[in-house]
Amino acid sequence: MNHTKLVVATAGTLALLGAVIFGGQLANPAPTTTKQATDRASASVGGTLRIGVTSAEPAYYKADGVTKGFDYEMARGVADQMGTEPEFVEMELNKLFPALKAGKIDMIGAQVTKTTDLERDFDFSAPYFETYVSFLVPNNSTIHTRGDVHGKTIAVVAGTIQERYLQDQYQQVDIVKAPDAAAAVEMIGRGEADVFCSGAPYVESIIKRAPIALNEPIRYRAKQAPIGFVIRSGDPRKEQIDAAIEDMIRSGEWLKIKTTYFEPDPLAEMFQEKGA
Repeated sequence: MNHTKLVVATAGTLALLGAVIFGGQLANPAPTTTKQATDRASASVGGTLRIGVTSAEPAYYKADGVTKGFDYEMARGVADQMGTEPEFVEMELNKLFPALKAGKIDMIGAQVTKTTDLERDFDFSAPYFETYVSFLVPNNSTIHTRGDVHGKTIAVVAGTIQERYLQDQYQQVDIVKAPDAAAAVEMIGRGEADVFCSGAPYVESIIKRAPIALNEPIRYRAKQAPIGFVIRSGDPRKEQIDAAIEDMIRSGEWLKIKTTYFEPDPLAEMFQEKGA
């Protein structure tokens, strides 16, 4: 049967409460000088589109003082086509959705998977990516295929889409929750988990920072799990945002950005059908 255990966070870790963002990042991300949201009045003034982000390579990050990332470049492209000035507001994952509801930001650009629960409170843009599932294991692991996962203990970051996905798709496993990716990796190192299920876009960063040697034997695209920008329900700019994304896909700009950050991933059918 599918069993779920809650692992209590160690001191200093932050629980990802209510976040349905694919993946997670290791502790101590690179410092950033991105402006922080502080009040409701600053949300959207003078043609500025304020985009809520969290530091997580390759979605949004800094390298040698230069801001990069797939979601970062997609959001900049959308803002440019809308004729607005993008302003990126970095905050913790658990603060993104409350900030959007409060009007402190106008849009979330952080690899958010569209779910029925989120659609009750927010609107989603047209998809600009799809969710990919990844399993990380220690180098001496006997797990090589999806079938090998059955009967194993799988670590997952609490509150992410992987938690729900595992519960739906894998019945013969034990699921243990960690507050973040670093804690999940530590669980593997201590022998408390056999594998860590993460968002594929974040795997390279996780492996690079892990204190133990990890590899990725399994990666695949989850069905019916589109990723889009999140906006407040009823925001009239949704039509403009959707049109900008569609234009970026058809013009080839989306594929150029996608290839820069996600080259190993195959091109999903929905984007092939749009002429990408």
